[in-house]
Amino acid sequence: MVKDKYLEKVTFWVTGIFVFLLPLDVKILVPLIGLMILMAIFRAKRSGITNNIQTFKSSFIFFILLFLWQLITIAWSTDTSNGLKAIEHRLFYLAAPLLFLLVKKWPSFQMMRIFVISNFLICLYCFAHLAHFFITEKFYFIDRTINEGITLETFHYIAYHGGANFVVFDVHRLYFSFSLLSAFLFLYFNKDILKNRVFRYIVAFTFIFVIFLLVSKIAIMLLVALLCYITYQKLRKSKAKKRMIIMSVFILIMSLGFYLAKTRFRQSIEQMGAINEKKEGSLIERFQYTKCSLELIGEAPVFGYGIGDINTKMKEKLIKNDFTFLLHKGVYDPHNEFLKTYIGSGVIGFFLFFGIFISIFRRAYYNQNILLMIYTGIVFIVCMIEPFLSRQAGILPVLFFIGLLTYNEKNTLLA
Repeated sequence: MVKDKYLEKVTFWVTGIFVFLLPLDVKILVPLIGLMILMAIFRAKRSGITNNIQTFKSSFIFFILLFLWQLITIAWSTDTSNGLKAIEHRLFYLAAPLLFLLVKKWPSFQMMRIFVISNFLICLYCFAHLAHFFITEKFYFIDRTINEGITLETFHYIAYHGGANFVVFDVHRLYFSFSLLSAFLFLYFNKDILKNRVFRYIVAFTFIFVIFLLVSKIAIMLLVALLCYITYQKLRKSKAKKRMIIMSVFILIMSLGFYLAKTRFRQSIEQMGAINEKKEGSLIERFQYTKCSLELIGEAPVFGYGIGDINTKMKEKLIKNDFTFLLHKGVYDPHNEFLKTYIGSGVIGFFLFFGIFISIFRRAYYNQNILLMIYTGIVFIVCMIEPFLSRQAGILPVLFFIGLLTYNEKNTLLA
């Protein structure tokens, strides 16, 4: 009895450290997963495993099937080494289901609280680093501002360099923005994560501001959609005086977001008129990747080229279509998880990947788990513009929180 209680505490702390470090995507996460599974094996009971199979099968079955099919596709990949490396990155497709099958009870509420606090502390650290950056690297700007006064150009300069230098660890701004968006989502649906209302609002507005500051376009669009949903829910339940306050806050947030993101979105709008031209620009580049991807899918529609040959085949297509800028960048990923899966795994892999979302959406709808539905919907949209579930920075948090939200569905607060 004492031994089980001690092991339970150790498991909680190890899992808490894992969740705390998730936004940073550090190498220690993998050994922590191994340790979590090892401790779960010691605590596992047959009756609990049987119940967990029923609970988690709809959330993880297609991840498992996709992993096994992609493993098979190595057989017709010419680059076996790259294929094995890709499979290694996806090992959590098996480890996550195993972890959730073995553990009888999850402290889901506490884990979400740790994740929210972790993201907030990281933001504070990045703000401190940003202050140091401006003092050490941009002091001439501070000196000029003191002498000449504050203008609109001052705010534009701070916003531009603030967004470009905010993230001080090796994580893409989209992945960190997704982490903040997830934390904001958990905070909204589980208000008791932070009981003090003032502190909760400070944390929430910090997440919103940083997402706008980082100017990841898809993250901003998802945030705006989420804020519109939250505002609608608040207005629907509020009286006239409170509605005025809610709308004022909403307009203020949207105005701030427009100011911080207008330049980057204007660039994308300008690129729409030159979508077929062979030059740089995130929108144009994704069009070029998509064009190459569809050509590859047309050439091997049934079984694909094998998971190990995706980059090689993409490079060949980029050369054929003379997409010089992408060749100079040296990035041969389709930047679309659906297309990437189809190229490497064929139609079977594509439908298995699509089945992941259909299965989770179906369960979330059936159980009225709004939080799981919105979270999975965000992942679905991000996968359309980023290889989100073939990189560990996306795989680890997504599979862990899908499991956590599946387990927590009866306790999920409906906004």
